Amino acid sequence: MDFPPAVVEQVTRWLESPGDGLLITGTAGTGKTHLAAAILRWRIEHGEWATFRRLAEFYQALRESYRLNTSEADVLRPYIEGKFVVLDDLGGGALRDFERRAVLEVLDRQLNQCKPTVVTTNWSLAEIAERMDDRIASRLASFTCIELAGLDRRLTLGRVNEAGNRRAVPEGTLS
Repeated sequence: MDFPPAVVEQVTRWLESPGDGLLITGTAGTGKTHLAAAILRWRIEHGEWATFRRLAEFYQALRESYRLNTSEADVLRPYIEGKFVVLDDLGGGALRDFERRAVLEVLDRQLNQCKPTVVTTNWSLAEIAERMDDRIASRLASFTCIELAGLDRRLTLGRVNEAGNRRAVPEGTLS
């Protein structure tokens, strides 16, 4: 996937001086996860330890720890021990109190230890404040923000025809 030159330039500047973190926002299919994975790959290729975590899996692991009466700290560990962490799809869960609290804990620990974090979400900061928690939005406000715009690339980049060839699909169609 190609990103606009302005996005590439902004990510390059951020990689040179990451600060608190990077918040990648945009509607579904605009390339948020793809961009976050590219950033993660760049860091790994440059000899840095990095990890990618889907928040849906995080929430599931927390629910399982409660069910099994095991340590929440064991679930949090991979999210807070890493020097560089990507948290994918903030707001994609059921938005239960324990999910909000856990995200806040991870962000607090990363910020307090000056570890850059990349967060992807379909929501703006205002929507995060309204739908999740003002405290989460407040912490993310210190992050560099990149908003990806456009149509859902999964729906518009093409479909595979009967012969197995990719074909362009006019924007606005689903077949």
